[in-house]
Amino acid sequence: MRTLKILTTTVFMSCAAIVSAQSDESKPKENSSKETITKITRIKGPNGEEKIIKKQEVVTKKSKIKLNPGDEDKTNQTAIYEDEEVKVQQSHSSSDIGTYSKISDGKGYRMTFIDKSGNKVSKVRKLSSGYYNVNMGEKDNCLGYFDKDQNFILEKYDANSDKIITTIYKSN
Repeated sequence: MRTLKILTTTVFMSCAAIVSAQSDESKPKENSSKETITKITRIKGPNGEEKIIKKQEVVTKKSKIKLNPGDEDKTNQTAIYEDEEVKVQQSHSSSDIGTYSKISDGKGYRMTFIDKSGNKVSKVRKLSSGYYNVNMGEKDNCLGYFDKDQNFILEKYDANSDKIITTIYKSN
């Protein structure tokens, strides 16, 4: 009977030791951090209207972990953190976004774009893959598309600056 008690106690203790040893596992810590920087600029115009320009940057930092080369022969090695890898994602927005209205004309739309420079009436024809060819004049063709909020995004190539100019128009 005494042998049975010792055997049962030994089995119980070893099971408890195995379970506690396995439960001490910890998840490796991710070596990155995110930081969002938002800059808001308010400008008052000559007519009293206020223009808000919002610039937002998301900075992601990630450092690399490397084992110390001096600890190659040791069982417990130390880690060295190398220079961090930084990724920056920028977004710009403005309260100076124009509006649009559209009328179907059988082949596409006739859209009126309203912004500070005035009204522009253009022919809009659907291309494949959800994009639209926007003709605002003889030499003024642009590419446009609708986003998920039904805003019409107009992208135009500017030869002087060699850049793509993006303009957002909200639905009227």
